[in-house]
Amino acid sequence: MRLAILLLAASAAFLPARAPAQQRPAATATAPAAASLLTADRYERAVLAWDAGNYDAALLDLRRVLAAPNAPDFHDRVAELTGEIWQTVEVAKDARAPRWSPDGSTLSYEYGTAPDRRFRVVRYAPGFPTVAEAAGESPSYAPDGGSLAWIETPAGGRPLVRWKRGEATSETLPLDAAAATGATLFGSTSLQLAVITGTPGSNEATLNIFQLSGGDRTWRTIEVAGGQPVALVRSGDGSRLVVLIGERGAFARGGAAFAGAARTTAFAEVATVGLGVRVTGTAPTFSREGSSIAWLDAEPAGGTRILVRRGVSEPIVAHRATQPLTGIALSPDGASVAFQQMLREDWELFTVPSAGGAPPRRITREIQHDLGPQYLSDSRLLGVMGEGRHRRSYLYDLASGTRTRLFHNNSVRTVSPEYEWVPSPDGTRVAIVAERDGDTVTPHRHLYVMDLTSKVTPEALKARVDSNLTAEQALRTNGRRFFAPIATSVQAATADVNISRIYGYQKALFGFDSKHITQPGNRTATGYLLETYRGFGLDAQLQPFKTVAGTEIEVANVVATIRGTVNPDLVYVVGAHFDSRAEGPGADDNTSGTAMILEAARVLAKRPLPATVMFVAFTGEEAGLRGAREFGRRMKDSIKVVGALNNDMMGWANDHRLDNTIRYSNPGLRDVQHAAAIQFSKLITYDAFYYKSTDAQALFDAWGDIIAGIGSYPILGNPHYHMPHDVLETINHQLLTETSRATVATIMLMASSPSRLGGLAASGTSASWERAVEKGVMRYLVRWGPAEAPMKYSATVTGTRAVLAGAKPGWKVAVKAVNARGLEGWDWARADVK
Repeated sequence: MRLAILLLAASAAFLPARAPAQQRPAATATAPAAASLLTADRYERAVLAWDAGNYDAALLDLRRVLAAPNAPDFHDRVAELTGEIWQTVEVAKDARAPRWSPDGSTLSYEYGTAPDRRFRVVRYAPGFPTVAEAAGESPSYAPDGGSLAWIETPAGGRPLVRWKRGEATSETLPLDAAAATGATLFGSTSLQLAVITGTPGSNEATLNIFQLSGGDRTWRTIEVAGGQPVALVRSGDGSRLVVLIGERGAFARGGAAFAGAARTTAFAEVATVGLGVRVTGTAPTFSREGSSIAWLDAEPAGGTRILVRRGVSEPIVAHRATQPLTGIALSPDGASVAFQQMLREDWELFTVPSAGGAPPRRITREIQHDLGPQYLSDSRLLGVMGEGRHRRSYLYDLASGTRTRLFHNNSVRTVSPEYEWVPSPDGTRVAIVAERDGDTVTPHRHLYVMDLTSKVTPEALKARVDSNLTAEQALRTNGRRFFAPIATSVQAATADVNISRIYGYQKALFGFDSKHITQPGNRTATGYLLETYRGFGLDAQLQPFKTVAGTEIEVANVVATIRGTVNPDLVYVVGAHFDSRAEGPGADDNTSGTAMILEAARVLAKRPLPATVMFVAFTGEEAGLRGAREFGRRMKDSIKVVGALNNDMMGWANDHRLDNTIRYSNPGLRDVQHAAAIQFSKLITYDAFYYKSTDAQALFDAWGDIIAGIGSYPILGNPHYHMPHDVLETINHQLLTETSRATVATIMLMASSPSRLGGLAASGTSASWERAVEKGVMRYLVRWGPAEAPMKYSATVTGTRAVLAGAKPGWKVAVKAVNARGLEGWDWARADVK
């Protein structure tokens, strides 16, 4: 996760107040006071080391802090610095769309993919025992929690609406429609079920109400004049429902208010048998107890206002803004409204009294987007931060003005993107859908519940610190071993990386404006890159191809090659896309990555490596990975690529920290990049299993899981991403320089070391593999063991076979080569023992 945020700008929220040195108690201090001061000093030292990315030193000091007599005074601060303050439990490995029952005693979630979507209801208790499970989606609780309704769509069939009360067998309600959305139970005096049938926003969409108690059980189609039903919004207590009415697809939920009066959608409250009060506006939201409702309204003269109606009173204007405004939420008592407003280029959170007449209170001042406010109580607000692929949750105490991070995976290096946040009805727990393991590639996202009434125990916190310290020390120890044979030459090369040159490349490319394949800047940039690579003395060529973007156009990748001295037929690809979005110059996305590989090529041009290195400036990434796919199509069968780095968005200036994320498909290269950053740069690195929707995906499709690279997503949340204001002055060129150093070091190790072995197979107590493709390999390292300790046993052999003493079926085996210089392969070949 974004660890700089943990420090709250290293402010007094984290650093203990310290008296000037000359004023501190010395010999006259009591022993407990001296011990307390020592612990405070150690904690402060740990915070500063953490901020600098010296995690091993920080964790050592934190371990001492937690062993001190006054450790309870630092418990919360250490917990938030290293992960979570509150206890978090995993509910399900594959889950989405969590929903709490009205009393918070059960939690439903969906899982699986079409046509096998299912949902499960679990009790909030140890082990989360299952209460109900069925095929279908969109389960809705009745206001009293006693009934449940959902939609089931059999493979190849029409949707069904099912309903059950308590433990009774579910019944199918009559429905004749090709599509159905939003089965919603509501009502205070009688239970009703609302469903939109047909395609929302189309001419065929209709609103249907089904009476489940106190009347004839038949569907009633509700006429919606002036548009079609788009979505249903129920009050927190379930007593009231509104239907959103769109103009045949004109509705864009949340985003409707961005352009002021450009898009408006009506909504109306649903009464027992029809529509009640109709209002023009968007994004209606209820208070928890259901008596108050707020919505957005576009003003005729421009801008947006927040309207609030409490009970049956006339609407009150709570806030007006000419800037984009959205994401409104009412406090449980309806007395205040939270919202997000864009002041310049990023969203910030505010609150304002529902009664109006008072200026809004600004809650956030973060350079990243602050989004999605939700009240946990009248004085506590949940908000999220960042870009869509990596958002993080925070708790804002409105009384004290403090912010506390909520969810984390409690690890130093691996990021944990979050996607859904659903508070329990009483606001004491939050269900969160996230990828706690940093795996953004597989489709599964996992469901967790954080209990805001129960903090992590001191024992669990100590175990967390110890576990992280062990992992960090191993990462650094192994990294030093990887680089030891070539450390001197790598140090000399990385010292040659020059910030002035990097700025020069960046400024030149930025000057071509948009480099989208449809814009003139694309061709200009292509020529500049070709000549710059040739100016380094490299063999640089265009790789032209034709593509269609409205009309057929000719574009080109730029490929520059440093031929290997020992294994010239083995190729490492180092890529970055140089095109940008049509609407902007793309200083970060991805002129930064292009400038970085230019400098890496310049530094290595006079330092040829054992294997061939091919620098590729891809075009057309923003138009669908076109250049990288063309490169893969042409080169897949003509060159032997044994490893690759793809670099995208390297230099956004978020804060003072020089940090970025390793995005990898190969864990061996991930660890090499961590080691390169630690030893040969000031770069602080995190990691995420991530390559989809980038040029790395095209390289993966062509050559498999031999890819890593560095990039700002899914870690940072640059508010300039894909915007016209992604401009040069938002770039930290020192960050870009340190990233270049880490990349140069990575390339040097990759191209000097054996690649991953092929053909590994193990049966019984014997393993065999193919001979390394590199010249000069002297021996092979073999590791094997059970799944819980796969590296427990070891052997070193000179041939391509090994005896696995004591091995059993299901055990794991791993093998890598070592060359004459003592350089190990950068990744293990792995297999299961048969």
